[in-house]
Parts: sequence; C-alpha cells; structure tokens
Amino acid sequence: MFIRKPGKTFTGKRVCYALITVLSVLFLASTLFATGAPEKEEDMYDKYAASVPQGCEPVPRECFEQAVAGKTFAMYDWAAWWPEELYEGFSKEFGIEIVRDNYPDLDTALAKFRLNPDTPYDYFLANPKSLWYLREQGNLHEVNHDWIPNANKYMQEEIKSASWDPGYKHCVLTTLGFDAYVINSNFIDKNDPRIPSWKFVFEGGKAYQGKLVMRNEMNRVIGNALKYLGYSLNSTNEKELAEAKKVLLRLQPYIMAFDSWPKRAVLAQEVWVVEGVVHDYLYLGGLIPEGNPFIAAYPPEGCLLSPMLITIPKGGGNPAATHCFINYLYRPENFAKLINATAYGHGHTAVDDLLTEDVKKWMVPPKGYLKKCEVLTPASFTGIGEKMRADIWKELKK
Repeated sequence: MFIRKPGKTFTGKRVCYALITVLSVLFLASTLFATGAPEKEEDMYDKYAASVPQGCEPVPRECFEQAVAGKTFAMYDWAAWWPEELYEGFSKEFGIEIVRDNYPDLDTALAKFRLNPDTPYDYFLANPKSLWYLREQGNLHEVNHDWIPNANKYMQEEIKSASWDPGYKHCVLTTLGFDAYVINSNFIDKNDPRIPSWKFVFEGGKAYQGKLVMRNEMNRVIGNALKYLGYSLNSTNEKELAEAKKVLLRLQPYIMAFDSWPKRAVLAQEVWVVEGVVHDYLYLGGLIPEGNPFIAAYPPEGCLLSPMLITIPKGGGNPAATHCFINYLYRPENFAKLINATAYGHGHTAVDDLLTEDVKKWMVPPKGYLKKCEVLTPASFTGIGEKMRADIWKELKK
C-alpha cells in the first residue's frame, strides 16, 4: 500500500518502478515454487523418518544429519555378494554416495589395515579374526547402540552376547556361514554312508578322484581337519596338530586346488567336492543350466563357523553413515533380501516368514548344530598356535 507524504506526489515513473519490483518478486517466488527450493536438513530428516516402514524405527536426527553431511560412504567388503538393490536403495533414501572397494579374501584385507591403520574406510565387513586384530590395535569405533534401533530390536539375544564380541560393542552381525562342504550329486553318490561326516572328505579320495577343492585359508583347512579328529579347531596341542598334519598330507594327492572362490571350476563341474562355506553353492548351482546338482553337508563333528561382521574403522570420515546402513539393513524386508540372495544363516528374529522355501531348506543346519561349531579364537592365529599351523600349511602347499 502506497501512502502519499505531505508535499510529495507519485509520478508515473515511480509507480512504474514499484510495479516492476512487485512483479520481480512474484516471478522469483513462482520460479522457486516451480523448481523447488533447497530443502533444509530438518525437512529431509522429517521426510526420512515418516517414510520408515511400519515396525521399524529411524536413526536419531543427530546420526542422520552427520551421515548426510558426510555425503559419501566408503565400504570395504566382498565383491558381487550382496544384492545391488540394497546399496542402491540406501543411496537413494539417504542421498549418500557409496564408494565401494572389494577384497579377494579377509587375510588380504587384514594385511591392508595392519600396514595402514588409517585406511579410509567407514565400513569393513570383517570376520572374528580381523575383528580381534583391529580391536586390539584400537582401530575401531565402538558401535553407538542409540543409533541402530532396528538392530537392537531384531537381533537375537544369543547373537548380542556372542563370544566374538559380547555386547556387540565393536561389530554387528550380518550373516552366519558354516564352513563345511558340498558335493556335486552328478558325480558323487549322495547315499555314500560317510556323508555328511568329515570322513567323506578326509577318507574318501577314491570316490571323488582328485576333484576336491579346499579353501585357500590356513586356519579353516587345518581347523576342519582337527574337527574331523574330534578336537577343537583352535587347538594348540602339539600332538593333536601333528595328527591333523598327517591327515592333511594323506589327503594332499586328492586336492585339485586351494581356492576361496572356485566359481569357474564349479560352474564347469570340474570340481565334485568343495570344502568351504556351503551357502554360496545354492546361488552358484542355480547358474548351472541343467539344474543345481549341489548338496550341502553339515558334518556331525561340527565345523568352523564364519560370522560376517560390520565394523567401523577409525580411518573413515563418516561413521554415522555406517550406523545408518546397519539400521537400514536390519529392517526385516531389507534383511530378507540379503538372506534370500545369499542363503546364509543369520541372527534376525523377524525374517523367516519372508524367506523362500529353497533358501530356508538350504541355510538351516540340523537342530542344535550351532553348538557343535566354533569360531576362530586368538589361540589359533597368534603365538605358538599360528606358528604350528604355518608349518603345516607350508608343507601342505608344496
């Protein structure tokens, strides 16, 4: 509203300027409305929190704002393992760019951290051995439980107090792998009375005629030989390890290769027995046109248990993003996508009804089997335990 001042008159020129100013303001407002004004972080958080599925909880505002401000999320894990839609969905929801790096095996990954503790990753998918080393050298952030409400809600109580990290202070479980063996039923008689015992692997060389692939990891191979003999896979007993060495050297002529991921040989059906994490072979077998010939064997003697654990290295710049990812992953629908894709065991309480029948059948070991299994402890990979195993491994790999 224009007010005439005493002694002043409005000229046409002034009116024109005033109209131009008003029109300019209206044009700017309409442009911002059409293109969308930049959202404030408070608005972004509110939209995120409102979009979280029923039964799930958002991360706190502080965690969200720190993660989004970091803009990128540096991950170090296995290649081509988890379904890509989990990574894509996370990036889309949070607006955070994922920068991924992959390791060929966990010993290589651990060596990288031991050489450079400040390696700039926000997320490292570890096993108990690498968890122990990184924790001992003070290279891990503690998990902020207030920032992972979905994991707190849906993680099994026995996993929360698991031996590798009681109280899940430095890691959060993703999957449980049973390091046993699979057979190709096109070449192996599935009714062989030694199956599923370790006896078939360590005594049945003639049955598979040198078509055996063993995991290319010292502690796993020697550990399962110890389980075959009825000993702890973490044994440091000189006599027990000498027996394991004898068993493995007797097996040596029948070993086709040591390979942690024999994908090509498996798909070509050049290998008939594979010692390794059995869950991988539901997926691989499904790529064989004639149908999946593989059968998972869970030895009654037990086997090595291989949990995969999300850890937060201190060298990264966005630990809040790791918490966001953990909380996002533990939504039941997202966790079910992971298990349906990998057929691994897990410690989630709310996904079983979301899994396919094939995955349920493949991933579930016999009742009570978990109690027969062991994770690696420092006794096997430090000090005299490591030295004795290294000597066995050197002779076995000649």
